[in-house]
Amino acid sequence: MEITNIMSTERWKQLAEDIYTLFGFNGAVLDKNNVLVHSSTKWANRICPDIKGGDNRILCASAQKRLSKMAEEKREPVIDECDAGFVKFVVPIFSDDEFLGTVSGCGSLLEDSETDSFYIGKLLNKDEKEIKDLLNAVCRISQDRVEEAIRYVQASL
Repeated sequence: MEITNIMSTERWKQLAEDIYTLFGFNGAVLDKNNVLVHSSTKWANRICPDIKGGDNRILCASAQKRLSKMAEEKREPVIDECDAGFVKFVVPIFSDDEFLGTVSGCGSLLEDSETDSFYIGKLLNKDEKEIKDLLNAVCRISQDRVEEAIRYVQASL
């Protein structure tokens, strides 16, 4: 069974867009092999497009793979940070006992988190001051709001 057997591609697309519109996250739906089914068309911040658009997209892929595996094994949502320091949540999708994929959101900073602007600057080959300016514009979000986004996703399935 595939993730598109339980909801149409159009409904997955809408869910990814809702994650962005309602919560400000980069919304994404991925199948059991972490292949993108759909993602939101707008970005949660101005740093993620540079990360995902270049050689550093492995930062996103490795976080997704790690958290997807954890969510599959636990059979429950997982919240953590990617290597760039942005909060990420992953909600596993099952049909009976079969793991079909995940719905995720990322790209905001938890209220009390810190990022390493020097590290991100080196990754993106950008000046640390420019990265600090970009990070100042990133939305700060509470743990409760992340959990609200997870509940929204779960109710939408």
